[in-house]
Amino acid sequence: MEELLKEVALSERKKQQIDSFVKTVTKLLETVPASPEVEVSDLSWLSGAVKIPFLLVPKTTKGRFHMAPPASIDLIGSYPLGTCIKPHVKVDLLATIPADVLHPKDVLNQRYPRKRALYLAGLAQHLKSSSDIGTMRYSCLHGNRLQPVLLLTPPGKDSSSFTVCVHVCPPPGFFKPSRFHPQRNNIRTEWYTGLQASHTESSEPPTPHYNSSLLGDLLPRAHLQFLSAIRSQCSAFSDGITLLKVWLHQRELDQGTGCFNGFLASMLLAYLLMTHRISNTMTAYQLLRNSLNFLASTDLTVSGISLAKDPDSTAPSLVEFHNAFPVVFVDPSGHLNMCADMTACTYKQLQHEAFVSMQFWDDPTVDGFHCLLMTPKPMIRTSDHVFQLCDLVKLQASCKKQNLLSELMDHSGNYFLTALPFILSLLQQGLGQRIRLLTHSLSPDPEWSVESEAPKYKAQPPLSFGLLLNPELVASVLEKGPPADSPKAAEFCQLWGSRSELRRFQDGAITEAVLWDGKSAYQKRLVPKQIITHLLQLTLSLWIRVMARRPSNLKDFELTINDDQNTSGNLQKAGQQL
Repeated sequence: MEELLKEVALSERKKQQIDSFVKTVTKLLETVPASPEVEVSDLSWLSGAVKIPFLLVPKTTKGRFHMAPPASIDLIGSYPLGTCIKPHVKVDLLATIPADVLHPKDVLNQRYPRKRALYLAGLAQHLKSSSDIGTMRYSCLHGNRLQPVLLLTPPGKDSSSFTVCVHVCPPPGFFKPSRFHPQRNNIRTEWYTGLQASHTESSEPPTPHYNSSLLGDLLPRAHLQFLSAIRSQCSAFSDGITLLKVWLHQRELDQGTGCFNGFLASMLLAYLLMTHRISNTMTAYQLLRNSLNFLASTDLTVSGISLAKDPDSTAPSLVEFHNAFPVVFVDPSGHLNMCADMTACTYKQLQHEAFVSMQFWDDPTVDGFHCLLMTPKPMIRTSDHVFQLCDLVKLQASCKKQNLLSELMDHSGNYFLTALPFILSLLQQGLGQRIRLLTHSLSPDPEWSVESEAPKYKAQPPLSFGLLLNPELVASVLEKGPPADSPKAAEFCQLWGSRSELRRFQDGAITEAVLWDGKSAYQKRLVPKQIITHLLQLTLSLWIRVMARRPSNLKDFELTINDDQNTSGNLQKAGQQL
């Protein structure tokens, strides 16, 4: 482990290069020229060479905007904390928007996120003319389109060795945290839909995800101060975070929308130290082992945890957080759920991987270090069955079909994130005890040129799902439902549609039931595929691509199913290939 820590640590030479480039970028940002005040929708001050990193849907919103030099520029994140590691070295730089650019009511109707994007575009326009900057690209913080960032690399041979990620945020204390309570609404239905709404302000649906995105911009400095204080108490804190980051990276859990990133890993270790589950004298290995043991034994989808010692009276309770989010881990302020974008399935996968890792470490016949920290474990290695949703643009119609307008507003039009929890719930309900674990891929953070428009949601890569099967039940061809006179019978029929029918069994019971094709062994192995295909086409009219593995040489084959194809014929072909 000492050798591993040396391998991923930044060299002194690399730190000098980073410090020099950060100093250069800071000086350039301090000289950003001011511009006249205009309406937010007026982009005449912005040259055509630089675009806004934001999807303007709806097209307009209220407010006025002008460019001005940042009020302050600070290093935040893992680099000043000493937990920045190779191979993907990213240094976070925070530019504070001057107070006179913003208005206290900017929390409403995407006014602040749009001003944030405009300000970032203004910084990009200023930096574009400098020869001291190598490449410039836009991205999003953990895939969140409300939080665009600017990625800078140095010129010359060092251009690929590290990236400086420029964030922008409001001045500390500019917005009241109570405005972002998960039960409050900050996106008005009438503004979003363009239609006259009957809602009063008190009856508007809450926007917890939108609120947490904005609230997250208020707290990075406070979070750095908190973690720095914790680090000073534990000598192995930085190394423990490094090992946990490596473990997460090998399982592809640390990147993309709703991931368990290095920031959450740091906060988790801080929580374990504060609650005395680990001690300040432990080694990095002991910190890692205790962290995995905590994850394996603690279900944050049921019992959330909080770093807040004395939250103020306006802070939400854990119950209120659980009502709004599937996974709850509250920051030291008591107002922000740091796992707001994480799905329950992602946390269950994290929990499963931690449990398996603890078993490996306790097995004397296995080289636990190599298996857990040196071996990549992507979804194709983790799952028994893997399938993809390919035509994600259809999710837009699915949101309308399932009456998910409130959720769509909350996710600012991102129909992919809006529909994902519904799809996961549907699959969990349909597959039931046939599976031990349902996982899904985490969408990578989009990157695009500062000269290009922000990519639309339909540019999203296919969404992959993995199933860890229960071998005792997975091949059952009969789905037995409730008795015909049970109140739950209607719910069962609604789930399965035309596949559900009344059946009499040998014990005399008459119940709703679904019978799947399973005359041969290969058809029985593909019963989960029949279930998934039927549910997604019935409820969402979606296509799936199934990827199976040959037991002999692990070569993949692909099979695409849609509404127009002969499903049973394709199932037979798939079975023959298997």
